[in-house]
This record gives sequence, C-alpha cells and structure tokens, in this order.
Amino acid sequence: MITDRHRSKTKLKRRGLMCKKQNYLGTKMLAVMTRLSGMASIVLFFLLHGSASAQACYESMISNPTPFMGKNDEIFQLSDGSIWQVKYEYEYLYEYSPSVIICPDKGVLIINKKSLNVIALRSVDAPRGVRSPANAVTVVYRVAGCDYFIADGPKGLYVLEWYGGYDPVEGDTLAGYDGGYGMKKVTYLQNGREGRLWAEDYLLSADRAAEIVSEKCD
Repeated sequence: MITDRHRSKTKLKRRGLMCKKQNYLGTKMLAVMTRLSGMASIVLFFLLHGSASAQACYESMISNPTPFMGKNDEIFQLSDGSIWQVKYEYEYLYEYSPSVIICPDKGVLIINKKSLNVIALRSVDAPRGVRSPANAVTVVYRVAGCDYFIADGPKGLYVLEWYGGYDPVEGDTLAGYDGGYGMKKVTYLQNGREGRLWAEDYLLSADRAAEIVSEKCD
C-alpha cells in the first residue's frame, strides 16, 4: 500500500531529477552562448584576413566565351588570363561573363552553386589577398562529436548538418549555398574539397541557433 509519506518522497525525488536536468541544460546552453559571444570577432577575422590556405580557391570572372555553357571539353578564359577546359560535364548554362570561384589545386569551378570539373591549360598565380566571395558562409561554432554546427553568412546565422565529404571545422568558409532548406552540395574555399550539408534552418538569431544546436547535439 502506497502511503502519503512514500508519495512525498517520490515527488521530491522527481523534483530533484528535474532540477538536475534543468541545471544540466542551463549549463550546456551557457557553454554554447559563451562560445558564441566571440563569434563576431571570429567571423570578422576570417572574412577580412582569411588564411594562407584559403588561396586554394579564389574569385574571378569568365571573360570568354560568351555565353559560357559548361559542356565537356569547352575551353574558357578567366579575367586573370588563365585558360581552362571543362571535363566530363554536360551543362547548358548560357552564362554571360559570370562571376565564378576557381579552385586550381582541386580542378573545380563553382558557378551559380554548381561545381564543374576543369583542368588548367594555362595557369597564372592566384591573386594575393583575395577576400572570400560576398555570399560565402563561414563555420563559427562546432560541437565536438556532433554533426550539427552554426555558420554565419549573408542571411544571418545558419544551422547546418554535415552529411558527407569534407568535414568542416570552425573557421572553414564554404561556397555554393547561401540560403534555403534541404540537401546542399558545397565547396570549401580553404582546400577546394567538396561536401554535402543538410540545411536545417537559417535567418536565425544567436539565441535560436544555439538552442537548435544544443537540442540536436544533446
């Protein structure tokens, strides 16, 4: 038979467990927000200064031919004078003098969120001090052992999930995605490697982004 005294003990025990859980979640959220407090300076540093390895990719423009199609064996020239050839791609882009990102070390051309395989026929040194493209997204917070992370870009803060390919770390900058939901194929500018991401949410405040990552990584 359950006595009133037993019921009281059970209630106290449940209340104690609830308090412990609340304290745990509060501590975890505080840790996340503490990390996020330095986010602005991290983003500013990487966007303005980049890193030595970031020169693996740089921004340019296709000056010839017009239009650029993106078909196999098509030869094109960038505004820096380098000449390239498309390989094993069968696009019909009809782009006139488009802005692109070229990754010489990986043989990748990024145009309108598409990645094309290319080879260099005549290369030149990548421009020094090239800044990341205006629509680039930078990883600003990553929980160890969790596939979800927070990134900063033209549409505020993003919560993204790593889904394959290169596994990014804090400070990595990616191109090929700047908004929308669902599966995205991106290229990381520091090394030219490709990866797949699931866009969980974007246009987020710091509080909301931290809350989502805390829930996903719990």
